[in-house]
Amino acid sequence: MLRLAVTGLATILAFSLILPTYAQEQAYNIVKAKQSESFTIPFQAANHDRNDPLVYTYDEPKGPSWIMNIENKLSYVPREDSKVIIILREPAPSEKYIQIAMYGGESRTYQIAVNTPETGHAIIHNNNEMGWWTDNPIAIGHANNQGLSASNGKRIVLDRYEINGFTVGSIEVYGKDEASALSNAYGGEINFSVFYGSPENTPTYLLPGALAAGVGGLMAVLLLTKKRKK
Repeated sequence: MLRLAVTGLATILAFSLILPTYAQEQAYNIVKAKQSESFTIPFQAANHDRNDPLVYTYDEPKGPSWIMNIENKLSYVPREDSKVIIILREPAPSEKYIQIAMYGGESRTYQIAVNTPETGHAIIHNNNEMGWWTDNPIAIGHANNQGLSASNGKRIVLDRYEINGFTVGSIEVYGKDEASALSNAYGGEINFSVFYGSPENTPTYLLPGALAAGVGGLMAVLLLTKKRKK
């Protein structure tokens, strides 16, 4: 009886340790509005492997035009190859995606790639010398008449790259190439916010200028847009 009681107690303790960890690995701070949506991903997502990413799926795909801010507040493990991979996917059955890689270390390598039926997986921006800035969020956006544009938190690094349209259906986050790889982050979080809709109702028609401005600039543009409509 004593052995059974000890075993039962051990099982309860094990579950009490597992469940909080599971809860911590979900998106939180989720805020949904008419033409915007934001959420936060914990640092554990960067320690998932490519076959088991943390996935956030939008209730409705965001488009046809959108701007997304990604505020990377991860505390990276001090290695040059520590990284987080962020993939913006179109809804199935589309195979199109946009992949963003943000490395830690002194170089802070910043890479953007796209996958389309026409080109397959193609790297369209790569900078391994202070590639992205920690003071401001990076921004990436698409407008039907302007293509894909992106900033590195300080300046525009991709301007009107044509991918024949893109609607965001979900976001995947991971960091490991395989499950046995070393961890990438030990603290922090990543904040995502997207503004979307038709060009006349959102700041996306001002791409890429709105991308360079960051969150503050986006909010200013939204206010200006409302005043012009009045």
